[in-house]
Amino acid sequence: MDQQDKTTLRHFKVTAIPFVAIFSLILVLSYMVAVPLASPLAWAALFSFFMHPLYSLLSERLFRGRFRNIAAALVTGAILLLIVIPGVFAGTMLAREVLRNYGRILDLMVEFSGSLDVADLKAFLPQWLASRIGPLGDYVDFLRDNLQQAGGWTASRLAALSRAFAQNVFGLVWQLVVITVASFFMTRDGHLIVEYIEAVLPLSEEERLAVMNRARKLLRAVVYGITFTAAIQAVLGATGWAFAGLPTPMLFGILMFLFAMIPFVGTPLVLVPGSLYLLATGETRTGLLLLVWSLGVVSTVDNFIRPLFISEGSGAHILIVFIGVIGGLAAWGFLGIFLGPLVISLFVFFLDSYRRILEIQRRQEAERPAAARK
Repeated sequence: MDQQDKTTLRHFKVTAIPFVAIFSLILVLSYMVAVPLASPLAWAALFSFFMHPLYSLLSERLFRGRFRNIAAALVTGAILLLIVIPGVFAGTMLAREVLRNYGRILDLMVEFSGSLDVADLKAFLPQWLASRIGPLGDYVDFLRDNLQQAGGWTASRLAALSRAFAQNVFGLVWQLVVITVASFFMTRDGHLIVEYIEAVLPLSEEERLAVMNRARKLLRAVVYGITFTAAIQAVLGATGWAFAGLPTPMLFGILMFLFAMIPFVGTPLVLVPGSLYLLATGETRTGLLLLVWSLGVVSTVDNFIRPLFISEGSGAHILIVFIGVIGGLAAWGFLGIFLGPLVISLFVFFLDSYRRILEIQRRQEAERPAAARK
């Protein structure tokens, strides 16, 4: 260490308290500035990571390391055309379908609450099922009241969310602008951001590389594996839904895409009730075909498709991924499907790093001579 470095360290020790105070104040102010942009910036980071292979192809192979601005602009345009605009369109379609079916749901609920009794239920169901529901007569009122309350709450919540989505046009445009600008710079300079994060991590070089590799593998598994697999399952499920003659395949296809991203949930949460509805209304052959299609094709296709998109395992336990997805959904909405597993996995990794450091210290303490410990 030369004299200038020693002087810098000595000066830092003298001014440590004022530096920490000023840095803390700036940190709080920066947090207040960044919080309103957190969601679009996170989406921009995910989109840039998703399209990074295309940027590498354009920048390194086609342009030979030159015209990085042009390559980033082309990738940003591809993000808008292939991801953002179709996503906004799908959300708008979902909101419109929910609003269009809201009145139908309410009408069915009113009819259900006003006329349900055991005789009506037996007349509605197939003969083989109607002969077995006699003992349920005492529970019809209880089931009706609870189902009505649950259905009313669900329908009202969906309608409120759909109206908010459809009315918040300015917010959508504002977020779209932020995502566009941020995607350009994150695509072009993403490697610099990653290098800076690696440099400021208070870990050894080996552990810094391990952290970044863990994050990269997990993001690859979530973004590529889960997203592509869920999209293919949703297309297959919506095709079967439309073939069975069930209404609004676009709406239920979007729901299948969302549910397919959640571990242990998947498309059967939508397709199986649709199959049971067909069986209950006498469409036995169509209902069985949809049930076989749901459980035999749509639900198992991920076993063949997901390995094609994930070249390396994420290294995360399935319970960690499950907690991350469910907790992320509760904390950040749809964005949490991607961020939740990453945050929880990195937390466990840092905790494991701390455990290894403690084990090294304890082992060194045990290896020290008894006289030295005294």
